[in-house]
Amino acid sequence: MQLLAYDYVSDRSDDSIGLIGLADQVAALRNDKSATTVHFDTGDLIQGNPLADTVAATLEPLQTHPMIAALNLLGCDAMTVGNHEFDYGLAKLRSVLSKAAFPVVTANITPRDGPAIGPEFVILDRTIFCGDGVIRQIKLGVVGFGPPQIASLDSDMIDTKDIVTAAQDAVPQIRAAGADLVIALCHTGLGTASNTKGMENAAIPLAAVDGIDVLLTGHTHETFPDKKRVASVSVDPIAGTIHGKPTVMAAYCGKSLGVIDLALKWNAGHWTIKDHLVSFKYPEPATGAPSLLRARLTQLVAEAHEATIVKMNTPIARTALPIHSYFATIQPELSQQILARSARQAVQKALHETPHAHLPVLAAKSSFRFGGRSGFGHYIDICEGPITLRDATAIFPFVDRLFAVKRSGAQIKRWLERSASHYNQMTTGVCDQQLLNPLSAGYNCDAILGLTYQIDLTQPACFDPHGHELRSAASRITALHFDGNPVLDTDIFIVATNSFRAKGGGGFPTFPDSDILHKSTGNMQEILAAYLNQIDCISDPIQPTWSFSQIESTAAQFQSAPKAYYHMSGPITHIGRGMDGFDTYQISF
Repeated sequence: MQLLAYDYVSDRSDDSIGLIGLADQVAALRNDKSATTVHFDTGDLIQGNPLADTVAATLEPLQTHPMIAALNLLGCDAMTVGNHEFDYGLAKLRSVLSKAAFPVVTANITPRDGPAIGPEFVILDRTIFCGDGVIRQIKLGVVGFGPPQIASLDSDMIDTKDIVTAAQDAVPQIRAAGADLVIALCHTGLGTASNTKGMENAAIPLAAVDGIDVLLTGHTHETFPDKKRVASVSVDPIAGTIHGKPTVMAAYCGKSLGVIDLALKWNAGHWTIKDHLVSFKYPEPATGAPSLLRARLTQLVAEAHEATIVKMNTPIARTALPIHSYFATIQPELSQQILARSARQAVQKALHETPHAHLPVLAAKSSFRFGGRSGFGHYIDICEGPITLRDATAIFPFVDRLFAVKRSGAQIKRWLERSASHYNQMTTGVCDQQLLNPLSAGYNCDAILGLTYQIDLTQPACFDPHGHELRSAASRITALHFDGNPVLDTDIFIVATNSFRAKGGGGFPTFPDSDILHKSTGNMQEILAAYLNQIDCISDPIQPTWSFSQIESTAAQFQSAPKAYYHMSGPITHIGRGMDGFDTYQISF
């Protein structure tokens, strides 16, 4: 819900984000008489920042949600839903989408009760002004898909289908309904080429489905096309194609508008794609008086925007220690541990009088502000002094619920092995190798508070960055201990985690219902804020829960923000300036 050019976590304007900076360009494209233009959105539209939470809490049933109002204003032709569309509950989502002046398509997400979220697909009738001077009709079939791993307050009320299976069922129906071209709106990332049932990021096998012509993807906050991505048989990251089909992913938070230009050919009563160009347009900063469109978009959330800023700057605790995430996946980090402590305490309290009260409670948490693809400003940096609600939101930005799950020692080790796929395998004796796998996101690198363990990077990864098993016998996790004793495969623990992870988000195993011992009624943000308010002041230092195993005469490099220089500790050193605003650092093993 990045409608405005404002970062609520950093509490500052940011002209690099926001639909408002793209709006005039969208309008210009829609008004271009030389082309037939359609405008789509691929989901995660109504959640994602503190403004979204303010709107969710104050929106009246008869009011139009500001993001829906914005798309209505911009003439959106269709959208599909993402996983975060469900974060405020199915009833709220239905109410929000009821005001859309455009169809909401989804072929693989179905409520168990009540009306569908929207049709599986629609046929849009449009006209094309052809080069021979003839105006011809074209029927555009538009279908939507979302990740099967939907974690939300109402997730138990939703049934999902495998993305590729749903496409194989839907696309023939779309063609039979007369579609000349089929456009897939996919809230899913590229992932791997091989198809696995229930894939979260399934764009590559989805593109292989016969009958799909164009894909608009999302979910993983990446950019495609991307010259930094490695090409493969199925993916051309320069031309922007998957299995030869034009594809775009336009980052996140309104950082760009993905544009696919199609040159079509009419032959023997059929349309075919003759050529294509995939490109991006970027937000334009406000200069002078805002356009009428920008002014109208600003007005949609003016009151909620001011209320959000006031709320976010409310102090809720203090810290005697600096809290930052500059080395979030490089060494144990305080912001993750604060979140884990809050989750652990809440689970212990919830299970206090249950048959599971005797089991030890751990907490699995990762950082959501880790730099990487989000940029060098995307870190937590809280100085000694007051902790505001804005700071708590930086630590956990979503409204996921807290889950408590029963796990064996063997299952926990697999959990950590999956997380350890975040790192490249190290070559002994080399000091300029890259530490982090560029295809892995930091929010999929969980650390587990309550255990101690080491990660041996001389060993190959058991999983790939998308959670697919590569080598069942591979093992990077060593010296796994609880309370000073080795963790046995048969040991039983309770692990506090968020609902997204519990439902298999990030390529982690989905937990069976029998292993889910508790679901919080409130969300993780509320639990964290209550914990901070209760303890008043953060003074407990970082617990040394995990580390990399020693590798003689070996080091690796990684990127972090220039400000990370002032927080270096242990085996981390500063190398120099990096790329895209980052600095380069080195860790010695």
